[in-house]
Amino acid sequence: MNPRISPQPKSLLKAKRKRRRQWLGVSLAVGTVCILVLVANLHRYEPPLPLLPFVYAFVPSPNCDERPSLSVINCVVLHSTVTHTTEETTRHFQNPFSKVSAHLVVGKAGEVVQMVPIEKRAWHAGTSILEGQERVNNFSVGIEIVNLNDGNDEYTEMQYFAIAGIIRFLRTRYTISDSHIVSHAQIALPPGRKSDPIKFDFDKLKRLL
Repeated sequence: MNPRISPQPKSLLKAKRKRRRQWLGVSLAVGTVCILVLVANLHRYEPPLPLLPFVYAFVPSPNCDERPSLSVINCVVLHSTVTHTTEETTRHFQNPFSKVSAHLVVGKAGEVVQMVPIEKRAWHAGTSILEGQERVNNFSVGIEIVNLNDGNDEYTEMQYFAIAGIIRFLRTRYTISDSHIVSHAQIALPPGRKSDPIKFDFDKLKRLL
């Protein structure tokens, strides 16, 4: 002990210890109450989906609305973003003046960003038809693949794996046949209005499903 420092009286030490215990008790009580309140209210904060288990971010787009009441999801439409990055794409879809969106964006590294809840209608297909049924937005899930769509920018292995994972997940909830996994070019009206996703290997994708 340093002889220059006078020892504190035992009564003072006891009082300090008592105050510490009181503060600790209050902190624990407050923390417990906060946890109980959070748990009690979890049902009020349901995810905006079903949120896909491998989505690394949800970046909401204002460009969506409710599907018609009798619509049944049975189709996946693949697009190319004609952008360099995921961030560039999400910024565009967050702009209310763009009037376009997709449910999901798949980046070059296979990262998946969700922008519209699956149960809502994203604005990705435009004027379109599939097997005689018009307005494909009503019954489809739109997936945008980050790619320049110039025929030279290759789709990455991670993008193929991510898209296959998305479709496998969707098939646990909806009936989506291989024939209803389509390109934007296949459904766009008038024919030839869209070309994306150029050089995407649908056979390769379907082998991964």
